[in-house]
Amino acid sequence: MANIVVKKLNTTPVEERDIEIVERKGLGHPDSICDGIAESVSNALCKMYREKVGSILHHNTDQVELVGGHAYPRFGGGHMVNPIYILISGRATMEILDREKGEIIKLPTGTVAIEAARSYLRKTIRNLDLEKDVIIDCRMGQGSTDLIEVFERSKSNIPLANDTSFGVGYAPLSTTERLVLETERFLNSGELKEEIPAVGEDIKVMGLREGKKITLTIAMAVVDRYVKSLEEYYQVKSKVKEKVEKLAKEIAGDYEVEVCINTADSGDSVYLTVTGTSAEMGDDGSVGRGNRVNGLITPF
Repeated sequence: MANIVVKKLNTTPVEERDIEIVERKGLGHPDSICDGIAESVSNALCKMYREKVGSILHHNTDQVELVGGHAYPRFGGGHMVNPIYILISGRATMEILDREKGEIIKLPTGTVAIEAARSYLRKTIRNLDLEKDVIIDCRMGQGSTDLIEVFERSKSNIPLANDTSFGVGYAPLSTTERLVLETERFLNSGELKEEIPAVGEDIKVMGLREGKKITLTIAMAVVDRYVKSLEEYYQVKSKVKEKVEKLAKEIAGDYEVEVCINTADSGDSVYLTVTGTSAEMGDDGSVGRGNRVNGLITPF
């Protein structure tokens, strides 16, 4: 018997409320980097476990921390001074008993995790030198005996839960939510990067809707090697603003949309980076502080 209860929600729909606030942290944001690495490590471990022992073994990789490095950006190309540090912790099954042979099988969890993290960074942050700009440290420990045993019992039956949790979902997205989501996706698309390579991957978009007006505030890292002067920097901002305004007309044509990019810029003090992510200097990251499963942060 299905355990489903359906009731009417007596509240004002989001689109009809006076105020709506939505945010998305882009692929290159330190928190998003940690989320992406955690998922990539889990996927890689699942693949390795299946290849080695024929089934997925207990692991949890949701403990990834990023400590920002130190960089010296400048027009035409700067350099990293101290590397970004990434710590992968959590738990994983590192060995298993082969009952037929009566021997312990050692599993390469650490090396698999580090390679998965490197592979993710290689695909995600174009201008990050993996040999010099980042240190990846794996300190995953062996999973607890009772949780491993739960996984063992699940092999031939319905998978068993080893924790208590719940999730909340909703549909469809509001106009503001779609605009915020698609703006970041567009700015981090291969098409945009090919046309304007100076746009880095660390892009954060916040949408504030007040009635029929939406204000998009975009924090966009600019990669120094692709801009030779302050004038070129502001030209990049202008080009991106025009493209986002065009996108906004397609998604939110019934709204007045104002686009603001790198509002902290003042004169020659601008958002210039060596790698395209604020993780290079002073911005740390952690799993779980970024987007929800739908790709957005929607407290209101």
